[in-house]
Amino acid sequence: MSKKETRRAAREAFPKAKTPPSARGKPGSRPRSAAASRNRGSTARRPGQRPPSIKRAVIWGLVMAVIYFVLIQYLWKSSGTPTATNAIVAVIGFVLFAAIVYGVDHFKYQRYLRKQKSSNK
Repeated sequence: MSKKETRRAAREAFPKAKTPPSARGKPGSRPRSAAASRNRGSTARRPGQRPPSIKRAVIWGLVMAVIYFVLIQYLWKSSGTPTATNAIVAVIGFVLFAAIVYGVDHFKYQRYLRKQKSSNK
């Protein structure tokens, strides 16, 4: 018996179970490990609430101040208002918005910590 005939006889004697097309993956892709395919269907968990950050509040404040300045400078047509006045209003908006963002983040983080503390008991 030739080598080819021996292999054919072995395939016929021990047929493999066919895998469904969804489990096979894309043609030409690497086969997944057992651990990777087990975790594939699970949803990713969020690590939790981030602690409040002054840096994040300042970035949000800057973004909103620029948007606010553009709105009042170019879209809100008030006659005779100098650019410096609009810039001062945008700076005041920056300070207020950054403080509010930090306060909200702090409140949300404290509430998250209280929930974690009560669920661990």
